[in-house]
Amino acid sequence: MVRVISISLLMCAALLAPKASSAQFGVTPTDSLVEMFTTDSLTRIFQIDFPNQTEDSLALSWRWIDGGWTDGWDVNLCDLGECYTGIPNSADMMSCPADGAGYLKLLVNALSLEGECVLHFWVWPTGNLDALVNIYYDLRNGAVSQVPSALAEAPLAAWPNPVQAGTHVVLSGSDTQTEFSSFTMQRLDPLGTLHFCDVESTAQGWRISTQGWSSGLHLLRAGHSGSLIRLIVQ
Repeated sequence: MVRVISISLLMCAALLAPKASSAQFGVTPTDSLVEMFTTDSLTRIFQIDFPNQTEDSLALSWRWIDGGWTDGWDVNLCDLGECYTGIPNSADMMSCPADGAGYLKLLVNALSLEGECVLHFWVWPTGNLDALVNIYYDLRNGAVSQVPSALAEAPLAAWPNPVQAGTHVVLSGSDTQTEFSSFTMQRLDPLGTLHFCDVESTAQGWRISTQGWSSGLHLLRAGHSGSLIRLIVQ
């Protein structure tokens, strides 16, 4: 069963909401993230940023207004400060500096089930609900064949795991004879911040340096279609 409400109902909710004003923060890329993606068992990240447009630190709050996703999908949310299991009703983000940004980040794994995820949020400067902005996610997939990647031969694994910060992690489970000599991997750190790290090709296989990484759970994903690795840094 699909627990999703229509876009028209979402728009009606927007019309009933207080008048939006984003004078204190921006929205990047837009207030409506619409995307089609492949039906497979890979975790994807969909992020909307809220750059601070003031000269002081800024705290933002958010509320999940309505919407839902196909039963069986694994959908989790991160904001600036915390990653949640599922999507709670509301939360306050940690403050960001004048040159920083808050964000809402969906981690979506369709688990090879065709369907959709349509969500409506409010985001506003903490304590100033009159300045709220409506935010929408419209994520859908269908019977789309998976695009092969350099890491598609087998699920990836990393060792050692746990790893000592500052040392290297070696990736295994992929075809090291591929024509790709290097690629970029996405990394989600314990605070939910997205980074990009280069993967080196060595005689021992592909490896990543953990220099400067904080301790805790990091999520690694190759490109937009690679395996998800849960790596603990000590």
